[in-house]
Amino acid sequence: MEIIPDKRKIVGLVEQAYEGRLCLPNFQRDFVWRREEVADLVRSIVRRYFIGSFLLLRSDPQRPPFAPEPLRGARPALASPKPELLILDGQQRLTSLIYALTAPDLKLKDSSQRRWFFLDLKLLLEDPDSDGIVFDRAERELDGLESRDVQFARRILPCTALLRGRDFLTWRDGLDDWLRATSTADHQSFRDEWRDPWTKLVTDFQTFPVPVVELPQVEDSDTDAIGRICAIFEKLNSTGVVLSVYDLLTARLYRSGIKIHDLWDASCRKHKRLAAWSKGKADTNKFGVLVLRTMALLRGLDPKPKALINLDPENFHQDWQRSAEAIERALEIATNVSDDGFGIFDPKWLPGYGLIPALAALRAEIDSRRLGGGPRSDLRRWYWCNVFLERYSSAIESKSRKDYAEMLAHWIQDAPEPAVFADAQRTIGAPGYTIRESASFASALYSGVFCRLAIRGARDWRRAENIQLQDLEDHHIFPRDYLKRHGITRQSEVNTILNRTLISDETNAKIKAKAPATYLADPAILRDGASSELLVPHFLSQDAVRAMEAAADGLPDDSVAGIYERFLRAREEKILADIRSACGLN
Repeated sequence: MEIIPDKRKIVGLVEQAYEGRLCLPNFQRDFVWRREEVADLVRSIVRRYFIGSFLLLRSDPQRPPFAPEPLRGARPALASPKPELLILDGQQRLTSLIYALTAPDLKLKDSSQRRWFFLDLKLLLEDPDSDGIVFDRAERELDGLESRDVQFARRILPCTALLRGRDFLTWRDGLDDWLRATSTADHQSFRDEWRDPWTKLVTDFQTFPVPVVELPQVEDSDTDAIGRICAIFEKLNSTGVVLSVYDLLTARLYRSGIKIHDLWDASCRKHKRLAAWSKGKADTNKFGVLVLRTMALLRGLDPKPKALINLDPENFHQDWQRSAEAIERALEIATNVSDDGFGIFDPKWLPGYGLIPALAALRAEIDSRRLGGGPRSDLRRWYWCNVFLERYSSAIESKSRKDYAEMLAHWIQDAPEPAVFADAQRTIGAPGYTIRESASFASALYSGVFCRLAIRGARDWRRAENIQLQDLEDHHIFPRDYLKRHGITRQSEVNTILNRTLISDETNAKIKAKAPATYLADPAILRDGASSELLVPHFLSQDAVRAMEAAADGLPDDSVAGIYERFLRAREEKILADIRSACGLN
């Protein structure tokens, strides 16, 4: 793609934006700068510091490639803007300058009131490094600065006089007349000492050049070029507010009469789980993108960003509705704590959002094709294999497409089983497979084990109620302080998934640093002690419980280390048997 480097006056860009000839593509995010950031940008230009470059896209005013929106504070001549340029990088800086140089009746992020910005000309000559050279005031703080006479007396220039040369010259000539009428000495000083330096400072501001890279106009029908533009913007935006392909597609489809935001809102009204998990916002955990990925899979497409950006508007409403319903159905199954569900009793235990589109699309195919028990069992196997292989921790889109195609071919065309099942057999089914090193809440494997606890009916040891009626957290079985007293401090050894289970904070507070043997015998924690059936669903076999009963106070450190090792082995054996069963490997 040809690019056109250039240098342009910053005030020229501001004026173009103010008049609506330079706009935002409406996937851009809101203006988020604070008062001090705006002031500091003006100071930087006054001091002739580098303020970064700007990336623009040339646009056909009659057919812009994205829905255009005026920058905040702009006053475009037309109700429906017809921009010559779209800004891809530099929105915050340009909007800040519109605010400082035109004083729109708007709020800033950290102010509930409109602000006016001023330049202290006297201080600028005396101490240009002082931050006081640029300051802002709310209406109640102006102290007369809205009056030209007060500005002249204090040598304070409103930043609204910086945008156009004629505005400053009018202000400067007004000051000349005011000084002539009020003080002959000051008028002479103005003529001898102030006029030329102040004029140069403002002229330098108004001619301040910035590097501009302009991308050539692209045709709306050129999907590859549109995709490259979106990819450039995503890359540029990677250190700022996260932008998703959902935002980009929203802008792409505006001329087709498709309002994705409205589709999203309607879906949230209809589907309670989608609304709850996303908190009603498309960008929460990228649920808007998850719906689009599901749509791409159901259309037989690769769910990568380039394909999503170019989703065909034909039948978009129907396909969106089907995809949102598929997500809702996937969440229904995922949150079910029976053997047919995936035990996600709280969203924080989801083993990765990347799994949802493939799960949703595959379940939608099962339902629409009215497939029988075999594919339903396959889907459960597929899910658990991916969780415990942690396959969806990277390359999510390509794996989604591959799995969807292979599963569907297996069900419909009697093709061989998907490769993920063989991968699970080789890895999870291998004799040396271990989960001991898993100790991170962010791990799919770690979350998956806790979901298996929910499916097994794990309950709090004191309350003995269903997990969906309780707020249970992952806590240590061998208390951390107990292990520390006996020299076991390595984090991965203490925090391993093998030493964690679901109990309430209240129960954990009663356990505190007690030896396992002590708290097992405490009826305030376990009414029936170590014989309680409440222990079994927590992957606590008889061997594991016996190790806990042996872990008393007063033992030598090496004895505790040996007991703890026996416990970890016994519990891992029980957990691995469950994992292999869920993955269809037994």
